[in-house]
Order: sequence, then C-alpha cells, then structure tokens
Amino acid sequence: MDEKKLRKQLVRMAVIIICSSAVLCAVVIGVFAYILRASHEADHTQMETETQEYENRILIQLDKNLQTLATLSTSYEVSDVVEDPQKLEQSIVETNKVTSFVSMAYIPRKGEGVLNTPGHGTRNDFSLNDCSEYAKEAIQRSLQGENAISKMFDSEVSDTKLFVYSVPVYQDGSIVGALAASDTLDIFKDIVNGNTVMGGRGYIHILDAKGNFLVRSENTLVKESVTSIFDGPYLSENARSMAQNAFSNRESMFGDFEYRGEKCHFYLEPMNFNGWYLFCADRRWSAILPFGNTILLIGGAFIFILLLSLVLLCIGYHKFRKSAALLLQMAYFDSVTGARNTVSFDRDFTEISKTKKNYTIAALNVHNFKGVNDLFGIAGGNRVLCYIKQVIEENLKEGEIFCRAAADMFYILFFGTDKQALTTRVEQIITTVREATTHADYSYEVSLYSGLAVQGDREKALVALQSIQHTHRINTAFYNAELHEKLRKKNIIESYMQTALQNKEFKLFLQPKYSFKDDSLASAEALVRWQKPDGSYRYPDEFIPLFEENGFCIKLDLYMVERACEQIRGWIDAGIKPIPISVNQSKLLFLDRNYPAHLEEIVKRYNVHPSFIMLEILEDLAASDLGQINAQIETLHAKGFKVSMDDFGSGYSSLNMLYQLNIDELKFDRGFLRQGPETNHERRQIILEQIIQCAQKFGISTVAEGVETKQDRDNMAILGCDYGQGYFYERPISAAQFSEKYMNGRR
Repeated sequence: MDEKKLRKQLVRMAVIIICSSAVLCAVVIGVFAYILRASHEADHTQMETETQEYENRILIQLDKNLQTLATLSTSYEVSDVVEDPQKLEQSIVETNKVTSFVSMAYIPRKGEGVLNTPGHGTRNDFSLNDCSEYAKEAIQRSLQGENAISKMFDSEVSDTKLFVYSVPVYQDGSIVGALAASDTLDIFKDIVNGNTVMGGRGYIHILDAKGNFLVRSENTLVKESVTSIFDGPYLSENARSMAQNAFSNRESMFGDFEYRGEKCHFYLEPMNFNGWYLFCADRRWSAILPFGNTILLIGGAFIFILLLSLVLLCIGYHKFRKSAALLLQMAYFDSVTGARNTVSFDRDFTEISKTKKNYTIAALNVHNFKGVNDLFGIAGGNRVLCYIKQVIEENLKEGEIFCRAAADMFYILFFGTDKQALTTRVEQIITTVREATTHADYSYEVSLYSGLAVQGDREKALVALQSIQHTHRINTAFYNAELHEKLRKKNIIESYMQTALQNKEFKLFLQPKYSFKDDSLASAEALVRWQKPDGSYRYPDEFIPLFEENGFCIKLDLYMVERACEQIRGWIDAGIKPIPISVNQSKLLFLDRNYPAHLEEIVKRYNVHPSFIMLEILEDLAASDLGQINAQIETLHAKGFKVSMDDFGSGYSSLNMLYQLNIDELKFDRGFLRQGPETNHERRQIILEQIIQCAQKFGISTVAEGVETKQDRDNMAILGCDYGQGYFYERPISAAQFSEKYMNGRR
C-alpha cells in the first residue's frame, strides 16, 4: 500500500471518527438538554404545588386563630360581661394570658372599650379612633357582622409590624361590639423555616404587595440582609421588569438568578390574603457530562470516553426517570396505602366518563375509625387502611379505579348501574374486611358503610354516604334527589339551630292532664314547637330526631325545663295557683352526671319548687344500666324532682321496671287505647288492669296518653288509671292560650 493511498485511508478514518463523534456528541447534548429541560419543568411543577401547599398552611393558621377569637366571642353572647366594665376588663386580661396574641381588645359599637397588652398594661378608655387605619377598617367590618383580618401596620408600642383579627360580638341577636386581637408575623416563622421545601433544597419567603420581605426563611441561600427581592441578587434586569409587572397585575411568575456561582430559579405566587406573595426558590439541578479531548488523539481512548459518556448518560437518565417517577408518586398516589389520590382519580374519571355512561361512583367509609387509632395507634390504623385498599383491589374489574381521599374515606368507580349487583359487590368488600379484622390479632370488628351514586360523581356518593353515617343497620345507600333534599334540609336546620335557641324560637306548648276521679285539671305536659321568624312552624318530627342524633337535644331539653319554670313563675307572680308541668328529657341528658345540678340551678333561678317539674324519660332508657338510672333518680328525688316513664308499652316494656325503677309516674303508650279485634281488646284490658294495680301498690301514679273519646276516658277510669291526656280534653296549645283558658280561674 503506497503512502498516498494510506494517507487517504487515514483521512477517511479521521473523517469517520470525527463525524461519528460529532453525531454522538450532538445526540448526547440533545439528550442532556432534554433531561435538563424536563427536570426544570418538573421542578417548576413541584415548586408551584409546594408553594400552594404552604399558602394553604398559612391560610389555615390564620383561620385557626380567627376561629379561636370567634369561639371566645361566643362566651360574651350568653353573659353580661360586655355590660360590666370591671368584668369586661378582667375577662380581656385573663383571656389574653392564655392566648398567644400580642394584645386583645373589646370595642363596643358606642363608647369606650378595653385594650390589654401584656407588659404594657390595660386601657379602659380605648375606642375605635385609637386604632390604626388598617385595624380600624377590620373592626368596622366586624361591627357590620364580618369576621375580618387587617392589613399589616406598624405597632405604636413596639418596633414590629402587626395585623389584627376581629370578630363581632352579639347580644340577643344584635351586634354590640367587636372582639379584636393583634398578632405578629412570627406565627408564620415555623411554617417558612421548614427544611422540606423542594426536597430540602429550597426555601419559602413571605413578601408584601411591593416585594418587601415580611418573613424570611432561616434556610435561605442568600445570606445578605436585604429588605426586598428587588435588592440583592434575586432579579436580573429582565426578571426585574417581569416581577414588577407580576406585582402590578397580581400574577404568578417563574424566574432564574445566579448566586455565588450557583444557578437558582424561583416561583412567585400571589396569596389570597392582604396582597401578600409567596417566594419559593431553590438551586437548579444540572450536570456536566465529561467529554475528553483525547477523542481526537487515539481511537481507543475515544471509544472509551464515548462508552463512559454513554454509561454516565444512562445513569443520569435513569436517575431522572427515578426522580420523575417519585414526583408522580407524590403527586398522584397516597403515601400510606399506595392507592391513587383524588387528583389521579378525578383525572381518570373525567376521561372514562367521556366514553362510558354505565358507571357508578361509591364512597366507602369506616364506622368510628377514630376508635381504631385510639386503641391500636396510628400504625395499627394504617395497617387497616392498607388492608381495605387490598380488598378493594381484589374486587375490582378491569378498567375500574379507586382512590383513598383522606383519613378512612375511599372512592370507587364501578362499571354497571344495576343497584342489586352493585349492592352485592359493595357488601362483599364490607363483609371481607369485617371478617378479616374480627379474626385479626386485635379482634376489633372494622365496620364499613357505603354511599353510591349511579352515573353520579364523588359529591353525590358522599351525600348518600352521609345519609347512613350514624346507623349500623344499613350498609349501603343510593343517591337520589329526595335524599339530597333531605340532607339539604338537615344542613339548614343544623346551621340555624343554635341561633334559633338564642332567639327563643323554640316555643312552649302545653297539653293538660285531667284526673279521672273528678275530671279536674291536674297538671300539663310541655311540648316544643319551633316558630320561625316568619311565624310559620317546624313541627317536632322535623327536628327532634335530628337533635337526638347530633346531641343538640341536651341543650333543648334544659331550655324547655327553663321555659316551664318561667311559666310557673309567671303564674305565681300573677297570683295563680300553679300546676306541675312534665318535660321530656333525652337519654343523653338524663345520664349526664351533672344533670341534677343543672336542673337545680334552673329552678333556683326562677324560685320554683322542684316538685312542680316532672321529668319524663322514655322506656328505652331502661335498657341501660338500671343501677345507674336508679342512682340518678334517687339524686333527683333528693333535690325534690319527680320522674315519669313515658310511652310505657311502646317497646320492650317489662313489669320488672315497675319494681326496679323508682319512678313516680307511669304513662301508657297511646297504643293501649287503640281498638283492635275483640280478643285483643280483652287481653289488653287485662294487662292494663294488672299493670295499674301493680303501679298503685308501688305508689306510682298512672297516666293514659291518647285519650280521644269518652269511651277511652271511661275505660281507663274503670281500670283505675289516675290521669288522662289527649284530644278528648285538649290538643297541645301555646302557653299563653293555656293560661288564658285554664289558669285564670285559679287566681
């Protein structure tokens, strides 16, 4: 081979090597640029998500403090504190001792209030005009009925910036003043000083509407003391103009900056509060792939460098894919069970619902899951959640999806609309979980219940779920318009019941009881009617079952005792000889150990003898601990009250009750007076006669409810019953009508 030919071949080989290297370098650079761009976009997505999460934490903190102040204000609604300057000052001072507020104040609608600042004393001549402009604005909003938070302002007492929480204070339904408390931005320091921002690489600052730092994270990369992001290294000239535009238009923006040789990027997010912004920043991820100049010297070294570059490229790409997978896992999957979260569920549900209409959404929840956590700890509760997730997975068909929403709530998308088939599938999940947990190490039966919405969504499934939330008798319920309307009415009643009690919308109605011996008026039963502001009524069957379910009956029952005492005191003051009034009492209230003391306080307040109050309990209370019930009755007897058992014979009545319970009165359920076959009538008469005779021997008076005809009255009188109550004598009427019709003659 001659020299020319050899040189030609070397040139050709060099060209091939150079071209191959250039192509490979271009590919490597292209892949590397893609990795950088994708990583940068992923960082932006994470940065935006985490910034919004920190915003939620800050808003939750503000709302928590505002609710704390609102709770304090409610104590003034039912007391005379705001009318007594000395009590008001003492209340403000004592309350401020147990809170973390900088200062607290009560500002009346008219006149001067109280301001307490620990370390600076108390002012008794504080008024709205003494407040700063922003504080004054917030307090004025509260005097109009709003819960408000002010903008930042400079403290006149200390060299700090403050803002004010303010809530209205009501008396008899009217706003009489505002309760306000000031606070510093220090409450947010624990939030922004967290070391988990962007996986520990980033940090969060809080800015005002002009870009000035309100709270700086102690983890900040930029250590110099600056007052604004427009100072220091945060913004280039181009980014400065974009930031000013973002502040002007209340917009979010991404940007980059370089600090001490490190490239960083940031995200600016406006908050829905006081014009503040969140400024999130972290270091940019980058890597420089090593390329050796030796590729131009020898082929072997060039191949080695190329291979090494490929390996490093593969490693870098693998790490990127792993990081991206981790981000996706955090964004779309539950960290406890590994199931989808609602974001992932809703995204896929939207796509599925575009092409399929034969689907059903089910909401699945655990009865008293708090009990599982209390008994076996968070770890034990998490194991239960993981098992429920496993059972759901095993019972899904191809294409069906589910998610864990929060706590013990799961949502499932089933294919199909047949209610019977859907019920069977849900019951299979419920049964599997119940049986497995019952025989587990801790032997605790985990009971599930479910709400389903055919061709519906998660909200409708949740409505169906809530309809059976407090019952263990039904495991599944389907959404319908009637159910939604029922829940809407329930929410209306629950949202207004406390206000109705404060406004005395619950009215006292009375139904007379007559003695069968001489047909004379003996006593009356108190019945509640809810009169709305427009004059119309909600009748007991609309709200009593709901109040017994949510526990509000405790307040209502004591309220009715108070109304009965108020009526008796009214008769006495008018020179009318009073009659006893019986008042229904719920099981929850009767078993409260503080119940007798509450009753005693009420009758003493109205100076009414306890013997004028008959406390009516339902017979199902006897299914509880008889020893506990009798102990409560004895306590009530010792204080002068009497106890009646209502609706005897409506449930699981037993003659044992007559000698085991030390009651004073026995009221027969109206079912005893209803007519039936003659043989049943004779049996009923025999049973009634024997019960009445037993009661008389035990010193227990008897009352027949539902006396509607003269025959009812005569039959019960013949059997020896003491008293009668029913439409034969009178329907329930208002206390005013009752006094006019029955009591004026007893002066």
